Amino acid sequence: MSQSEVRQKSRILSALLSLAAYSIFLISVLMVVVTLAQVVFRYVIAAPLPWSEELARYCFVWIVFLGGAIGLSRGIHLGVDLFVNLLPDRFRPGLEALSNAFIAVFAATVVYASYPVINMNMLQRSPALGVQMSWIYIAIPISMCLIFLICLERIVAILRASREQKG
Repeated sequence: MSQSEVRQKSRILSALLSLAAYSIFLISVLMVVVTLAQVVFRYVIAAPLPWSEELARYCFVWIVFLGGAIGLSRGIHLGVDLFVNLLPDRFRPGLEALSNAFIAVFAATVVYASYPVINMNMLQRSPALGVQMSWIYIAIPISMCLIFLICLERIVAILRASREQKG
C-alpha cells in the first residue's frame, strides 16, 4: 500500500469519524429535548408522551456505539498498561499491533454476526414508535466497522514506523 493510499484512507476515516461525532451531537440534543419534553408533559401538563422514553433509549444506544468508536480513535478508553510498561521498548509496538489486530478481528466478527440479527429484526417494530428494530440494531455494525478501520489504520502506521526505523 502506497503512502498516498494510506493518506487517502486516513482522510476517509477522519471524515467518517467526524460524521459520527456530529451525529452523536445531534442525537444527544434530540435525546435531551425529548427527555425534557417528557418531564414537562408528565408533570406540568399531566399527559405523558408514550413514545419519549423509547426514543431516548434508542438515542442512547446510538450514542454509546458511535461513542465507542470515537473513544477508540482518540485513545480515551480505559486500559491496563501494567504489563506493557514492564516490557522493553522494542516489544511495545508489536504488542500494540497485536492488540489492534485482536480488536479488529473482534469487530469484524461482530459485524458478521450482526447481519442475521438485523435481517431478523427487519419485520419487528418498536412498541411505541413503530420503527423497524433493524434501524436500532444497525448501530452495532456501523460502529464496529469504524472500530475495524481505526485498528487497521493503526496497524499500518505501526508497521510503517517499524519499517522506517529498520531502513
